[in-house]
Amino acid sequence: MNLLLKIIKSHRVAYVVIYGGAAALLAGALWLAWQYVEPAPPSTITLAAGGPNGAYFKYARQYVEYFEREGIKLDIVETGGSVDNLARMAEPDSGVDAAFMQGGIATPGDYPDLRSLGSLYYEPLWIFYRYGLRVTNLFQLEGRKIAIGAPGSGTNHLIRHLLKENGVIPENTTLLEEGGPDVVSRLLKGRIDALFVVGGVESRIIQSLTGPGVKTHLLSLRRAEAYARSHHYLKRLVLPEGALSLAEDLPPADVNMLAPTANLVVRDDLHPAIKFLFLLAAREIHRKGDVFALPGTFPNGKKTLFPLTSEAETFYEKGPPLLMRYLPYTLAVNLERLKILLIPLLTLLYPLFKITPPAFRWQIRRRIFKWYKRLKKLDVRAYEATTPEEAAAIREELRIMDKAVMETSVPLSYSDAIYSLRIHMNLIRTRLKDKFGDQA
Repeated sequence: MNLLLKIIKSHRVAYVVIYGGAAALLAGALWLAWQYVEPAPPSTITLAAGGPNGAYFKYARQYVEYFEREGIKLDIVETGGSVDNLARMAEPDSGVDAAFMQGGIATPGDYPDLRSLGSLYYEPLWIFYRYGLRVTNLFQLEGRKIAIGAPGSGTNHLIRHLLKENGVIPENTTLLEEGGPDVVSRLLKGRIDALFVVGGVESRIIQSLTGPGVKTHLLSLRRAEAYARSHHYLKRLVLPEGALSLAEDLPPADVNMLAPTANLVVRDDLHPAIKFLFLLAAREIHRKGDVFALPGTFPNGKKTLFPLTSEAETFYEKGPPLLMRYLPYTLAVNLERLKILLIPLLTLLYPLFKITPPAFRWQIRRRIFKWYKRLKKLDVRAYEATTPEEAAAIREELRIMDKAVMETSVPLSYSDAIYSLRIHMNLIRTRLKDKFGDQA
């Protein structure tokens, strides 16, 4: 029992109560704030690309490598192309989180849950027609046999729309929903009249149709600017003379072309940190440019298929978040998530720092100063004492009080207050001795 009382009266108990209470208050505030901390980003993301031989799939593999360096797994889904990607993204249970899509294949209002992270590169439209045929405008393809790309591809969607505007429809023209090397061979052999391809200069199909000695023609669209102004998702491009080969002078003259942009589309509810990771990857992969775009042109927030996410708007206006500029992605994301904890930390830490030490000091000094109330009463009694018996009683109370004071638990730094109290007690003893001598 005595040991328990000593423990309770120990100044260490006061230390634990005061500082422990402050720590508990701070921990409670941090726990409450933790409930509002954004969940960690998922460790696996799914990206819908096109076929294994297309540009989308080639770029998708580069995104996989970038994500892998940052500790995130990116799974690629092979698809039929942009329209197929759109259908998968529109299906909530498809399991696809992001996709490459060609501009102009959808109306944003029809897909309110989809957002764009920006345009990645130009996808120029190449129109090849067989050797010996004279074509200067799309309407001149009426009645011909035309390959317009595989079903579900962005090429197919775009060409059908442009041909329809020129009166070239399935009722008066043979539209072949085909693409790939086989169609190229048929064009070179004169079995079809025209072939539409959407792709970059490095595409195998483009290279096979633009090399020296190849018997095909590349159509230069005389009304390219009119198409671009009518369809804001299209951009008029010029393939300069000799851009494909200066030695062979290919092409032999400037070629007017049209191009939508490749878009990176995500679900609106995708984790913000993953959106920023996609943007960082896009900047590294697509900023080099090509024959149609100077370095640094892409990625950008222009000619997007859907409205930009808030993260993309911030990225193009101010760059990536501050922490992501200087720290590894995973560390930056975790610190960004935990910044909400700074609110209770900064709100409580300073006042607790200011209040807790004085509270502890007050509690310790209170243990000492409580004796002064009793000491003052004894001092008054000693002053008014008239008999040796009264003096002896006061001395006994002082002895008991002195013992209790010595047993009072205080830090060493407060020992001076203890001894000051005992000096004051001794002053009363001196007064009694002066007044009654050794009789008391």
